[in-house]
Amino acid sequence: MSVRRLVGLLALSGLLIAGPGLAAEADRTGVTVAHRLTVGIDPAARQLAVDDRLLLLEGGAVEFLLNRELEISASEPPVEEVPLGDVTPFFGNNSGEGSAAGLRRYRVRLPEGGGKLHLTYSGKFDFGLGTQQEEYQRGFRETAGIVSPEGVYLAGNGHWYPQFTHPAGETELVEFELTAHSPEGWQLVSQGNGTSRDEQGFARWSSAGKMDEIYLVGGPLVRYRQTVPAAAGVAAGTGASAVEAEVYLRQPDEALAGRYLAATAQYLEMYSRLIGPYPYGKFALVENFWETGLGMASFTLLGPQVIRMPFIVTTSYPHEILHNWWGNGVLVDYASGNWCEGLTAYMADHLMAEQRGQGEAYRRDRLQDYRSYVREGRDFPLTEFRSRHSAATEAVGYGKTMMGFHMLRRRMGDDRFREWAARFYREERGRTASFADVRRAIASVIGDDGGIDLGRFFRDWTERPGAAALAVEAAEVVAIDGGFEVRGTLRQTQDGEPFALDVPVAVQGEGGEAVASNVRLASAAAPFTIRVASRPVLLQVDPSFDLFRRLDPREIPPSIGQIFGEPRLLAVVAAQASPEERAAWKTLLESWRSDAHSVEIVTDAELAASAELPADRAVWLLGRGNRLAPRYFGGGAVAGLTVDDAGVGFDGQRLPFAGHTTVAVVRHPLSAERAIGWITVDPALLAALPGFGRKLPHYGKYSYLGFEGSEPTNMLKGQWAAADSPLRIDLRVLRPAPERVEPLPALVLPPRPALADLPAN
Repeated sequence: MSVRRLVGLLALSGLLIAGPGLAAEADRTGVTVAHRLTVGIDPAARQLAVDDRLLLLEGGAVEFLLNRELEISASEPPVEEVPLGDVTPFFGNNSGEGSAAGLRRYRVRLPEGGGKLHLTYSGKFDFGLGTQQEEYQRGFRETAGIVSPEGVYLAGNGHWYPQFTHPAGETELVEFELTAHSPEGWQLVSQGNGTSRDEQGFARWSSAGKMDEIYLVGGPLVRYRQTVPAAAGVAAGTGASAVEAEVYLRQPDEALAGRYLAATAQYLEMYSRLIGPYPYGKFALVENFWETGLGMASFTLLGPQVIRMPFIVTTSYPHEILHNWWGNGVLVDYASGNWCEGLTAYMADHLMAEQRGQGEAYRRDRLQDYRSYVREGRDFPLTEFRSRHSAATEAVGYGKTMMGFHMLRRRMGDDRFREWAARFYREERGRTASFADVRRAIASVIGDDGGIDLGRFFRDWTERPGAAALAVEAAEVVAIDGGFEVRGTLRQTQDGEPFALDVPVAVQGEGGEAVASNVRLASAAAPFTIRVASRPVLLQVDPSFDLFRRLDPREIPPSIGQIFGEPRLLAVVAAQASPEERAAWKTLLESWRSDAHSVEIVTDAELAASAELPADRAVWLLGRGNRLAPRYFGGGAVAGLTVDDAGVGFDGQRLPFAGHTTVAVVRHPLSAERAIGWITVDPALLAALPGFGRKLPHYGKYSYLGFEGSEPTNMLKGQWAAADSPLRIDLRVLRPAPERVEPLPALVLPPRPALADLPAN
């Protein structure tokens, strides 16, 4: 049956939604358009048909965009196609950015003050998957839309429904009701409340609030469900006293579904108590038919491999659930900067790490990403961040934003930060919010005596690119009555104007006790004095990585990400390798080449035996027999690395060359800014290199890796210890040498409570 005939039969049978009364009965503040959609899909023919009855709140000559593959067969009032022209006025939200080549532009005349529009259209709708772009942290492919036997994916960026012009810089908000025919054995999911398949074989969904785009996803799926009592109540208007937790899988797997259902219940309860009521009657995990990691209002769409990674349930999954509060509950004013990805990362990914006692490590990793990937013109102010499309944009848009919220929390205190989050959600839910709204809500919580210059903070944090770089000068220990004083000067060493910072500084005494202090650093330099009772042995600046700043390269171990973040790379292939191996290395390197990552390939025979590798770029040494490898990776190049003819040792873990692919990264001996990496592969496993090449950029924070087999499968990973930080100062230098033979003790600070605790199962 054709989908056009399907829509006609729906209309005759009374199943077609009649009349756009949705928005007329709701709070329409900020809503541009209300849709009542009846959707038919024919997976075998890859066809889509839609009957859309709309209510628009703006009248006159109204224009909209629709995908050019969809032919309008009927409209009331009539529409006319007009030249495409400048489509910028249509792109005010996260669904609109992209090429206009596949669009058509239409005009319709409506009464002043708005009116009704009825459209019927259909066409083939399968655009396949795009090529993977530079995504060193996550590598998901994208599409303008798919209707296929494998499943359906319809999103705003495909313009499968009409999207209208609106004032520049504003986001088009919609409400909708949607009925879709579900092929036999299929489940179809959209935002809000409803059912993926009723007894008549139809999916029925209501947006239950304002959205910035409309999704329809699904396919041949198995549904699992669990009723979750609403711990903190459900938002007014949902008509529910509980939430349906749902999991949709492409193959039956009760154990997997059970893990996600239990986690959903925990996260919904935790965030409802921390922020406010969950705004929908369901949350669904939907397994996609290609690899994705997307969060929509009331559901998330995860790929088949992603969903089965054991760590996802405690990392990415709470992130996607939290987006129902940040991004879908409180929407984003994209024109002024996307604040929600960083806040969601902070209250999900960072919070999960905090609960495991790993908050400090998580923050260090994000600062390491910034240092590795944000280089030579790749920085930008947060007010210009819209969405992630590279490792550099993720390091700024997610990492810098997240660290800014952490700095605010440290300045406000946990109680007031939680109060701010609840107030911000309560006051802004259903609206588009900006960094200015974040600031206003914080000001209302802390009042005039909050002790924070919010104007300076937000200018530094959101309106400027770059980050502070810190150094310590003239640290000394002075004996005084009753104890000691540690005196010194903190300095900002970056180019440009200084940032306003409250810099944590800690001093540890010989008895093991630590004294923590904050140094206000609003200019290029500031003196400090810290008093301690026992003789001090250690001074450490920002010991827990609480500030957004550019790390000194000696604070962190050399890493794979440090190499991938360099704009220029020299790759040295072992000349003694077989022609097949040299060809495999070249193919691998070409797969890493991009506009932001140029690669020069030479053999070790082309370099003078005594010459040093250049210190102005990153370097890969490729091949077990690379004659440069012993110089840079042998003889104690880094503590924990050992190499012999049979294999390599990483921090005491032995790995033979046979049957494995190995990676080691060390600091360039002539430049702490640069790194040198060495990759070996068993010649019998050259077929592993393409898969290895796809995987390696995702291990950016690590110093060494081991893979086995032709898959290849990672079975070893780690980081070298970083022990030469210039912000970690041995205060024993003033003592006689015999008193400094023992290693400098690790700084011990009291543990911090997490922002929230995960409820028990």
